[in-house]
Amino acid sequence: MQQKPVDTPSSRRFAHLVLMLQTGVYWIARHWLLLFNGFWALFLGGIFLTPLLMVAGFERTANVLYTLYGSTCHQLPDRSYFFGGEMRAFFSTYDLATLIAHGANATNELTLRAFRGDAVLGYKTAVGFRCIAEYSGVLGMGLLYALVRHWKRLPRLPWWGLVLMSLPMAIDGTSHLINDITGWGFRDTNTWAMALTGNMFPPEFYTGTQLWSLNWWLRTLTGLLFGAGVVWFAYPLLNEGMCEIADEAKTALAQTRQRLQANV
Repeated sequence: MQQKPVDTPSSRRFAHLVLMLQTGVYWIARHWLLLFNGFWALFLGGIFLTPLLMVAGFERTANVLYTLYGSTCHQLPDRSYFFGGEMRAFFSTYDLATLIAHGANATNELTLRAFRGDAVLGYKTAVGFRCIAEYSGVLGMGLLYALVRHWKRLPRLPWWGLVLMSLPMAIDGTSHLINDITGWGFRDTNTWAMALTGNMFPPEFYTGTQLWSLNWWLRTLTGLLFGAGVVWFAYPLLNEGMCEIADEAKTALAQTRQRLQANV
């Protein structure tokens, strides 16, 4: 005959601890998408909060955020949005000459990224155009996935689809890297784009990195495409795994509750 487990205060405390852990795992498995979207919303919000903190005088807090976000992006000011200042900047961008005139050191990328803005131009976002687009793509696609997954199963993006959605950013980013290292200037003048389009746009569209320029469009669109592709590929896989974990946790929860009730 099987002996009934001895019910002691310590065993009950342990059982309640197990119950709490199982409940936590079950909740996370059921609400992982809310947690992911919430994280990316806060992460993206912090990017725009940083220059606003500088404007409001909370420079120490803003500098901490600049440092933290610096591990995720080059933070070059000529590829970033600016807010505040005497210019009343709002998603404003500046060319390199203007930034240098206000104290930016363009000796190299490390010295250039150190410029965060001033009281006239305003202050740059914590990351640049492309990174903002990537994180916006992740959040936007995550919210879209949250809307459609409950009433229609979204097919997972195949691996080759992710490659295709990543390729434009890889090409654009690599070409800029080669341009910056070699100094050839083909991504500064974009004469190749002039030839492709028959010079149908104003000259300022092809040169520089400011808002609405060709380089701005390419950074933004390729970043959005990449971010959306990562979510489309990864989230359906995560959802399958989390559903399995939720089912296992639900069964384990029921068993733990039964054991606790049996020992009452």
